[in-house]
Amino acid sequence: MRSSLLWAFALLLASASAAQAQRVPKKEYLRYVPLEEPRLIRQTAASEALALYGDRSDPDYADLDPLDGIDDRRGRVFQQLALRFAPYMVLNTTSVPLAPESLFRDQGSFPMYIDTWNTSVGGGEFIGEETVDMLTVVSNPCTQFERLAGNSRKADCRLLELLEEYNPYEPSSALARTAAKDPDFVPFKVMYFDLPGGYGPEEWNQTYQDQQRRLPQKFREGVNTFVHPFLVEKHDRFGAPSGYEFLLQYWFFYPTNDGGNNHVGDWEHINVVVSPLGKLSRDLSAAEVGELLDGRGLNATSGDEQLVIKRIDYYFHSKVFPLDFSAPNAYLPREQWEAELEQMEFTRDRIEQDWFWRKIRHRAFKDEAETEINTHPIAFIGADNKGLDQLLSMPGGTNRDSHGTFPFTGLYKDIGPAGAAENVGVAFDHREFFESSPEEQRKRLAEFNRGGVVSLADEERIQILPDWEVLYDLIRTDIQVRQQWSWLVLPVRFGYPAVESPFAGVVSHAETGNLSILGPAFNSGWNKAGASGQYALYKPNRFPRMFPLSWQDGFMNSWGFLNLTLPTLIMLPPIDFLWRIVAAPVRSVAGRNDPTFYPTETVPFRFFGFSSGVARAEIGDEYVDLLVNDQQFPEILVDLALWILVFGDSTTQITSFNEVTEDAAVPYFQGTFYIGKRFVTSSTLRHSRTDIGFGYTFTNAPPFNVAGELNFWEYAGSLRYSLATSALQPYLLGGYGLSWYRIENTVLTGNPDDPDQRLPMENSESPWVRKPSFFPFKNLLPNTWHVGAGFEFMVIKSFGAPPRGIDFTVSGEWRYYTNNTGVDVGALPLDFLAGLGLTADQLPRSERSYRNVFRLGATIGF
Repeated sequence: MRSSLLWAFALLLASASAAQAQRVPKKEYLRYVPLEEPRLIRQTAASEALALYGDRSDPDYADLDPLDGIDDRRGRVFQQLALRFAPYMVLNTTSVPLAPESLFRDQGSFPMYIDTWNTSVGGGEFIGEETVDMLTVVSNPCTQFERLAGNSRKADCRLLELLEEYNPYEPSSALARTAAKDPDFVPFKVMYFDLPGGYGPEEWNQTYQDQQRRLPQKFREGVNTFVHPFLVEKHDRFGAPSGYEFLLQYWFFYPTNDGGNNHVGDWEHINVVVSPLGKLSRDLSAAEVGELLDGRGLNATSGDEQLVIKRIDYYFHSKVFPLDFSAPNAYLPREQWEAELEQMEFTRDRIEQDWFWRKIRHRAFKDEAETEINTHPIAFIGADNKGLDQLLSMPGGTNRDSHGTFPFTGLYKDIGPAGAAENVGVAFDHREFFESSPEEQRKRLAEFNRGGVVSLADEERIQILPDWEVLYDLIRTDIQVRQQWSWLVLPVRFGYPAVESPFAGVVSHAETGNLSILGPAFNSGWNKAGASGQYALYKPNRFPRMFPLSWQDGFMNSWGFLNLTLPTLIMLPPIDFLWRIVAAPVRSVAGRNDPTFYPTETVPFRFFGFSSGVARAEIGDEYVDLLVNDQQFPEILVDLALWILVFGDSTTQITSFNEVTEDAAVPYFQGTFYIGKRFVTSSTLRHSRTDIGFGYTFTNAPPFNVAGELNFWEYAGSLRYSLATSALQPYLLGGYGLSWYRIENTVLTGNPDDPDQRLPMENSESPWVRKPSFFPFKNLLPNTWHVGAGFEFMVIKSFGAPPRGIDFTVSGEWRYYTNNTGVDVGALPLDFLAGLGLTADQLPRSERSYRNVFRLGATIGF
């Protein structure tokens, strides 16, 4: 029956996985799409005021080569700056940033689809589909006559119509111009490029991976980054203007996203704040910005004029993680930097703050001698998803193509869908790389597989992306610019609008992670430094990886639903204790020990605890039956017969039978792992020795008593759920364990001539019941179960990585245990017992024991 259920479960998962590879029918995808018109993000006031792209009133202004809305001299400076600060991408994936048009080089066409719907009808009524082939725009321009006649069949004519319809200044669409709408007809357009590669992870892997799981050769020429320069005005803490920052925003396009959620097309980015070395500690004046834009410092390799990284904003999913190179100043001589570090004692606002500062210092230089400044951000791309959606996948998938851009290797908590973690596990030391030979560098850069490195510091891989305001008129008037840049200003999605993805469509017409992505100028990160409406600040605290994490953090990307096996088992006691503590030294030597990053708002205040206290446990009468065993019971019966023969006569009769047990009040010891704020796993060990035995009274003979010690050991593994997360935490728990025991030091008592006499039995010890052993293996399987409830009160609560961050709590608890006593009479000499007049049904049987255990204790947590 059990195997049938597992087989049915596997088939269910297989069908769910297969469904993910199917295309959402065109007439059904609208339910995933938000019914709102996307809005372009304007250029910053600082970019406009300081004429970032060149002053058109300047007689020397020239925008000819290329025609892109940027003064050619300024464009050359941007190109050199973009090259100087271009990132090196370390691959935790096989996907790399590509130019969207490069995907269509061997397709023969580059179609943009326009689907129109009437959203006044329930569920939306599909009206029709149009296509505009972007490859034919230049070869077949729209004439003035065709434009006036409304010829929409020609690609260029239709593109011009769309540009007017979505004109950011004066849209021709009545829907965009008015607040009122028709009750029976509300048109809604969805525009998208249908990228090659299918509609699910399996097809994507076949398209964008070769047999060696590398990026196919045909796509490697398309490696690209779009670099968007912009300025922001800064203000001091009183709100007064303090100067400007100049930023290079590197945008990366990926054709697919396979992670905690699946969608076609993905735009990611980082910000690089550029500053002259001598002005790192302050904002730039307008004049200094002008000097930078004129190319001052570009050729300097030393001194205060050389241009360096002031800050990098790493964006992943809905988070941004800034690395500040200016405070402390990472470029100071080592001794001065160490001194500045000491002076920043009161600015330490995260756990292991010094680790982050030292990592930034390490990144600031190319060599161990710290003689050459590094101007290239190191960006880890892709991450191994650690979400519950893994359980909905068949084994074999990877789910590591989610394309966040991370600063370090490690496990990043609470960043994925439903708060899932993501792990970056590839290693890269930029100093080792830059100090290696040119041949070794070229070899590493040519790998294009997981663990490889891709450099964007190549003029052929850099394309300057200006603000749309300086391009818009050119797009409308120049056909070459129109073909190249229309996607920047039109609300076109890069990929089929929606694909099947775990948990997609839970809420209709809402972004749930399965939609293709609009262009950068529609992203709330466009022209923004640091956090924005879409990107929350990720301020991480660093913890060692050895500590217990949430359940799914141990998932393996290639295991799928098999994560219900070993990755789940290692979270359960006592395996968690063996894996996390006992095996920690072995794992430390054998594998990587990348850190775990917790955002400040969700950082746990404890990981591991040690508890001790007093437990009072009931011992039931059923344990007296342990004396009925093949080693002791025959001896007891012989001694009983001799007792009656010596002290009684033929008329002696038994008048009563009494069983004696003693409750145990003993210490207990417990190791505890805290998984999140509510779940706790614990391993408890308790040992007791209590008196146990039985006695007979007779009509004309002294009592006959058998007494011994119950040597009782018990291990309990528990899963606890806290009903509250305040200082007082009531909780419920349940679990399993092992109980093993025997009776020792068995003696006979009751001699009327010497009441204190104890006559040891020849066999003073009963056999062990379920003593843990590998042979038989069943003795390692649980034989005891429990439920319970209790409370924990936090006396001291503090935050910090061990050995700091010590907590102290007191607790009271009740547990209800049950186990089978394991009495076995099968080995008794039945012929002998029959000779004494005993029948089989008079012998005891194994029965269940039910025991209450009350505990008071204290816990030290870290």
